[in-house]
Amino acid sequence: MGYISIRKARLQSQLTLVQTQIENLNSVLTEMSATAAQSYAFDSGEGSQRTTRRTLKEIMDMLDRLYATESHLINELYNMGLVSVKLRRKN
Repeated sequence: MGYISIRKARLQSQLTLVQTQIENLNSVLTEMSATAAQSYAFDSGEGSQRTTRRTLKEIMDMLDRLYATESHLINELYNMGLVSVKLRRKN
C-alpha cells in the first residue's frame, strides 16, 4: 500500500467516526425534545449516582464543530475545495 492509499483509508476512517458522532448527537437532540429532564438520579440503597445532561447550546456547538470537521475531511478525501494559494505583491 502506498502513502496515498493509506492516507485515504485513514481519512475515510476518520470521516466515518465523525459521521457516527453526528448521528449520535442528533439522537440525543431527539431524546431531549421528547423529555424535559435535565438530570437523573439513581439510588440503590447501597449507593447513589447522579448524571446531568449537557445543555442544548453545548450540543449544538459540538454539532457545528463536527459538521466543520466532516466538511474538511470530505474536501481532503475527494480533493475538493481550495488546495493552495499563492499571494503575489503587485509592484
